[in-house]
Amino acid sequence: MKYTQPIIIGLLPVLSSLGQANDSNFARPTLDEIGVQGSKLGQLDLSRATILGGSSIESSKVSTISDLSGLAPSLYINSNGIQSYGDVITLRGIGNTQLFGDPGVGLYIDGVAQGNTATYSSSLFDLESIEVLKGYQGHRFGKNTPGGVINIKSRKAGDTHRSKFSASYASFNTQNYRVLADGPTGDNSSYYFGLNRAESDGFADNLNPLGNDATSESWNGRLGFDFTTEDGLEIGIGGTWEEFNMGAQPLVPRTTSGNNKRIGFHDRNSSENEVAQINSNSQFLKLSVATSLGNITSVTSRFNWEIDPSLVDLTFGDARLANNDILFSAFGGLTSTSKIIEDQERIAEELIFTSDEDADWRWQLGLYFANDEIEGKAERTFPHPSGWQENQLTSYTNELDSFATFGSLNRSITDKTSIELGIRYDAVDRKFTRNKVVTSNVGHNWANPSNGKYDEDFFSPSIAINHDIKENISIFAAVSQSFKPGGFSPYVDTNSTSLMGISNQKFDEEKNLAYEVGMNLSSEDKLWNFDFSVFWNEVDDYQFEKPTGTTDYFVDNAEEVEIFGFEAEISGRPTDQLFISIGYGLTDGEIKEHTGTNFSDWPTLHDFGGANIPYSPEHTFSAAMDYLWSENLISHLGVRNIGKVHYLDQTATDTINDSYTLLNASVSYLYNDWELNVFGTNLTDEEYYSSLVSSLSGVPGVVGSPRIIGISISKEF
Repeated sequence: MKYTQPIIIGLLPVLSSLGQANDSNFARPTLDEIGVQGSKLGQLDLSRATILGGSSIESSKVSTISDLSGLAPSLYINSNGIQSYGDVITLRGIGNTQLFGDPGVGLYIDGVAQGNTATYSSSLFDLESIEVLKGYQGHRFGKNTPGGVINIKSRKAGDTHRSKFSASYASFNTQNYRVLADGPTGDNSSYYFGLNRAESDGFADNLNPLGNDATSESWNGRLGFDFTTEDGLEIGIGGTWEEFNMGAQPLVPRTTSGNNKRIGFHDRNSSENEVAQINSNSQFLKLSVATSLGNITSVTSRFNWEIDPSLVDLTFGDARLANNDILFSAFGGLTSTSKIIEDQERIAEELIFTSDEDADWRWQLGLYFANDEIEGKAERTFPHPSGWQENQLTSYTNELDSFATFGSLNRSITDKTSIELGIRYDAVDRKFTRNKVVTSNVGHNWANPSNGKYDEDFFSPSIAINHDIKENISIFAAVSQSFKPGGFSPYVDTNSTSLMGISNQKFDEEKNLAYEVGMNLSSEDKLWNFDFSVFWNEVDDYQFEKPTGTTDYFVDNAEEVEIFGFEAEISGRPTDQLFISIGYGLTDGEIKEHTGTNFSDWPTLHDFGGANIPYSPEHTFSAAMDYLWSENLISHLGVRNIGKVHYLDQTATDTINDSYTLLNASVSYLYNDWELNVFGTNLTDEEYYSSLVSSLSGVPGVVGSPRIIGISISKEF
């Protein structure tokens, strides 16, 4: 099937005729209100959520998606340090694979669905709130969201003009400059504008003068306009753009790799001019109108993202090559590098009809169309075990057409009991082409072209019940079945491997039957709020990656996986000056049934039964305390702990990333329209890895940031 949808992309007017008198609406330090721990999508919300308000976002120094890791129970971002490329986002054990699978956790920014996880790379600034909606949300959102949704809302224009400039300086010559402006352009129109510049020398130094350091620099911007016509039609049009340039990636040998390229925990020793360059831009058009039957909202969006190139030195992933083993130096000057170029184009349309919120029967109906086109090249140069230099160039295309219709029906059964019924129908059509060309310096040359097609449709039902025991105590239960589409892995051959049962380019859809029960308790004076929930997922054909330690990498399906866990959150205001929040999530995910062979020792079968699911921490913990010392002074102290994270290779070998704890703090002082902020992150200077790369023989790691101390100043006009 093929879906085409109209998209209107207009030229955005320049910021002219806005030189009106300024009326600064700069806010004094405030503490976030204790919000109801649920989505704001409607009156009835039965799946729990973590909500971060604007001041919590600022004080927690959330500037990228990866900064959210652990701030909500059971939410984890396995970060590769290249924006979001190669990241894995898991929520309650449901997530994506690094390169080829669809996301398990969806991302919405200002009502616009983002693409796959690799492109969740836009920097975050000037935010109103971040909602982490846990569990299946497919009956509410157009984009498929089997694990949950990160719903981000930017600050909108107020009734007066606001202009703000900020600058910061921190360790490692890290600099950030930001300009923000918003306000009315007339009685029924407004604008918003943001520009952000960041640069850093990086904390992963390259001690080899021939190679690059892990430097970074970026530009980010957004611009938009909102209008309301005389007939009540609300129109929003806007766009974003981003340029990100990086030197070497923070990929280093680990202590246990036996690799002489490891000099210090954060240091590198590479003679390659590594680089990563990412560019993206997006445009959207929103239309919303209220009718006698309800509200109609349309969101049309276009998104383009490219990485060109990502060049990585892999020698510290191979201890023998790094240590100048004579086998690999027979021909002299042998290297091992990986170069990836990829372009993604996305066009989507989301149309939603909703009833009035005060209706007895509250309902929502929606349609969703999306077309994703991915084109990429991956070139890998490495020494063959027999002693020659080999080059593998893999080119691929992946086109996905998605269609979904979804809806929910909410009804109060009694004065204290409500029920929500949800339904979703998805149809996907994926077309895949791939060609691999191998050349060597000894004449071993061959090619391996292939193509494939994937068509699937599925229903996803859900039901949830909420009961108010008392005015301040409620309990809930929910059951849902959701799906994640299958796809293709271009980094594996189709010749003998699939015939031997070792691997297959195609992987199947993932099916998740999810159960959840919980309660919400708030104090009678509304100064304290407590949420507790228990969840249990039965997953069939669980998608997980199988790195081989060679050049092959593919996604496979584990026949049966069980995930059990619980979450608890408490937030309160003991005094008018103090706000406290604590969150804990435990996730126990286990592969119950799966066996597979390995490239190097076929036909030996490896039993994955009993192994922990990869990329999901055993637990997350976060705690934060904000104290308002005076009208002008506020302090923040926050701590996060990420439990052990497991990684699997093709032999069912489990590599563990140890638990780590991060301590952050900040103090802000305001005088008139100026704000001075002193901040520190990872104050205990914890040494930790944000990811492990189990596909390389040395199992290197992506190092997390050491201690950073900085100062920022801002002025609002």
